[in-house]
Amino acid sequence: MNKTWIARAGLALGAGLALAASFAAPAQAADAGLELKDPGGKLIAEIIHHDNGDVFSVHDWYADGHGVRGSLYLVEDGEWVLLESIYNGLGSGEFTTFSWNVVTGEEYVMEVCSVDGANDPEPNDCAFLEITE
Repeated sequence: MNKTWIARAGLALGAGLALAASFAAPAQAADAGLELKDPGGKLIAEIIHHDNGDVFSVHDWYADGHGVRGSLYLVEDGEWVLLESIYNGLGSGEFTTFSWNVVTGEEYVMEVCSVDGANDPEPNDCAFLEITE
């Protein structure tokens, strides 16, 4: 009889601790990625948010003589506020990175564009993705 009671008490205690741990654990968002493709569907560029460490990688996948730019914006009152932007002119198959602490509850937009150099004010093509933590 005592063994049954002890087993039930242990089971209840274990379940209670597991439940408490699930409430204490912070929510983890998944990685998010955005691809820029040409009209034929060929992958040109990509920006990926790696949630572990809040690192953004900007990849150039197309040997077309163009570089790519990846940017992160905060959405405030419907307006996009540029937080970080990085140019990748290293060539096809290469990537550059930047870090930004993405805060829970805020709305962001990732952008990746094909550009004609680091200071090109008019990108060729762009893709956008809204993300939230």
